[in-house]
Amino acid sequence: MDFGEVLSILKDDLNKVEASIKENFQSDVVLIPTISNYLSNGGKRIRPILILISSRLCGYNNGNKHITYSCVAEFIHTATLLHDDVLDEAEIRRGNPAANLRWGNGASVLVGDFLLSRSLTMMAEVKDPRAIFYFSEASRKMVEGEVLELTNPFNLNITEEKYIDIIKRKTAALMSASCRVGAILAKSLSTEEDTLSNFGAKVGTAFQLVDDVFDYISEEGKIGKQVGKDITNGKITLPMIHLYNNASQEDRKSIEEIVKTGNTQKENFNKIVDLMKKYHSIDYTMDKARGYIREAKEEMTSFKDSLYLNAILSVADYIVERDM
Repeated sequence: MDFGEVLSILKDDLNKVEASIKENFQSDVVLIPTISNYLSNGGKRIRPILILISSRLCGYNNGNKHITYSCVAEFIHTATLLHDDVLDEAEIRRGNPAANLRWGNGASVLVGDFLLSRSLTMMAEVKDPRAIFYFSEASRKMVEGEVLELTNPFNLNITEEKYIDIIKRKTAALMSASCRVGAILAKSLSTEEDTLSNFGAKVGTAFQLVDDVFDYISEEGKIGKQVGKDITNGKITLPMIHLYNNASQEDRKSIEEIVKTGNTQKENFNKIVDLMKKYHSIDYTMDKARGYIREAKEEMTSFKDSLYLNAILSVADYIVERDM
């Protein structure tokens, strides 16, 4: 099963999720739905997909709570994108000019706040305290991860372990919560909840590692955002960590000069990419991502073979097979 088949299996539910997203970012303050709708287009909906599959895998088939929580997960994710783009002074998001570039930083931050507030209202309406707890915990961890990243700008001495901790918070936490909430909706055993939560955490970690690679070697049109923005903003991700730790003294000096002076124009950026290829830093990061996907799939061996088990494993494979 490939990712296209997964989308086909979930087609009806995903259509309902899209309708719920559009319905729930409505406001008589016109700028709110304008920006929300603008950013909503083009997303892959990975987090809603994880909720939909997890709930179906665990036997949920009565009601629309999985649709509501899919919308909640997407709103939390979209809010973080709006806030992140302000912090990063981003110019491109999902292939279009970033919202902060079109409407300004203030509008982007406030619409992000609106989406977070709307997600709280939606969860309150469903009245499932455990789902509220896990989404709230994921939101807390995401903020902690972002703050940790913010307090380590241009830090070439950050360890791989510290960086993995950051991405487990800022990216993996919401995917982990999405998988767990799917199991909660189906009133699954706690062991199934934990299994799906662990699966989501590992998939989320791999997802971020692949994104880190994309920032160095992909094409802007394919990933829908600026290439090379991480190093420009002083974000030292795993490819750079591996490169710096394995480079010769001479190459280390070149890296330090480029990173610490912020001189990341095309010539210097290409030099960094060439060094990453020389020291196999891209391959190392992709191998780490594939390792997390293998571990994620191993988590799921306790589930019986089914259409939805195959679907969620296919999502895991898609994470590391996305076109660069």
